Amino acid sequence: MAKKHRPTSYELLGQRVQVAIMAANRREQRQVHLQPEDEDSPDDWDRLIDEISENENVDVTRTDEGWLVSWVPAEV
Repeated sequence: MAKKHRPTSYELLGQRVQVAIMAANRREQRQVHLQPEDEDSPDDWDRLIDEISENENVDVTRTDEGWLVSWVPAEV
């Protein structure tokens, strides 16, 4: 019997951020404020923010509580 993949802390963080970005009210605003939770790994956040920042048309701004991520939708 194969073992079920247990998500890493980074994967769980990525899923949480994806849900926040995809929320209908966030899509209309084209921005989301991301805030670390106490149990989050700072290394996971650094990696995730670096990866988000690599995307074109995305602006990441550090705030006192976390990061403000805003974007321009890709042209169709």
